[in-house]
Amino acid sequence: MSVEEYAKQGYEQLQQEDYQKARQFFQQALIVEDTHPDSLYGLARSQFKLEQYEESVQAFDRLINLLPNNAVYYSERGVALHWIGNNQLALEDFDRAVELEPQNPYRYSSRAYIKDRLRDFQGAIDDYSKAIELDPEDAIAYNNRGLIEEKLGYMEKAKRSYQQADQLDKSSNGSIVNGSAKREKEVSQSPQTTSLPLEQKTTQQGWSNYWPVIRSVFTDRDQLNDFIQFVNPFRKKA
Repeated sequence: MSVEEYAKQGYEQLQQEDYQKARQFFQQALIVEDTHPDSLYGLARSQFKLEQYEESVQAFDRLINLLPNNAVYYSERGVALHWIGNNQLALEDFDRAVELEPQNPYRYSSRAYIKDRLRDFQGAIDDYSKAIELDPEDAIAYNNRGLIEEKLGYMEKAKRSYQQADQLDKSSNGSIVNGSAKREKEVSQSPQTTSLPLEQKTTQQGWSNYWPVIRSVFTDRDQLNDFIQFVNPFRKKA
């Protein structure tokens, strides 16, 4: 098979959640062409889903060497670095993602989470505030900002953040938490297709071949939630 055919098979296996087979197809594709960006990206994703975080980081390293101006790659490598416990390097990747996409609120929310973990609480608040400025209807950013404000003893500020989160959550019929009094941990910052512009950003040459497969992931809610597990540093699949 050609590199494109191997990659297509790999993405189909990702969609079906057979990550072992997906990884095998991407590895075969890279034997044919070891610098094929779409296959490297698919390999990084499948390795992450298999909890092979260090290997996923290595695949992203290769990808970023090829395409150094793609915010998605830095953001997702940052997630993998987070899972292997290297939050300082993860922060550097999220910094770079913000530089490349300064109008993307999800970049700031992601970095805020890592800053919180590194005990840069004011920096985390600033980043959540920037995410809110860019997306005023982001209930999760309000909620997570409130958690840090409460941690620092800024109770009135936290109350206002929680109230805004609850108001937005009710208006969208969501359920980010069971009331402001029961906020015990950060809520997942769920990326939407607009904040992970794979079709436009992932490579400069090949997504048109695989986008129908990837689009099906995002148009199915269960598949989207599963994909969020990959890109999202806030939670891990049970």
